[in-house]
Amino acid sequence: MSQEKRKTVYLKGKLFWVKILDAPRPNFDGDAREWTFEFEPDEESKAILEENDVADRLRDRRGKKGYEDREPFIILRRNEFKVDGSRNEKIRVVDAANSEWNSHSKIGNGTTADVKVQIVDWGPRKKSGIYPLAVRVLDLVSYVQNEFPELPEDDPHVKAAKAKDAEFRRDFGIADDDDKFGDSEQPESVDEETLEQDPLDDDVPV
Repeated sequence: MSQEKRKTVYLKGKLFWVKILDAPRPNFDGDAREWTFEFEPDEESKAILEENDVADRLRDRRGKKGYEDREPFIILRRNEFKVDGSRNEKIRVVDAANSEWNSHSKIGNGTTADVKVQIVDWGPRKKSGIYPLAVRVLDLVSYVQNEFPELPEDDPHVKAAKAKDAEFRRDFGIADDDDKFGDSEQPESVDEETLEQDPLDDDVPV
């Protein structure tokens, strides 16, 4: 394939269901493994996708449960193996200072990031491919795993736990009118992290 059919672009948006820090996961069909994440491009990045004829990859699922507050997104993937059988490297992840990302710091839904992708024109009557090369985390939403499903608000155990927490906060003078039941607000995001000019042209299958 000629080099002219490949183009590297930089996009910005939000990440969801990020599975790129650890070993590759089984794909939907279960016949291979991959690194993957959902990417919601901002308006400027949507225009870039339009310009490069890959905006048709955006999925709009706002009518489905769990996606009511989501914007159109694209699923970006990298297979564990290239078509020639050689092994792919993980998608590179860096912070805002272009330092390697700490893989123990999980990336939660809604994290803002720059995404470096390569768009490949496979020729007439074929859809162009879009392949993630690297991710730069800009505003991290920490991932916190819930070990159990949430109990309803009227569950007696939930009520008892909240009452105990409220009593503790009153005893130490930290309760207020906006936090009657001890439900402290936890910040959803922490300012973090950027993208090294990383020429990963051979990461796209050929």
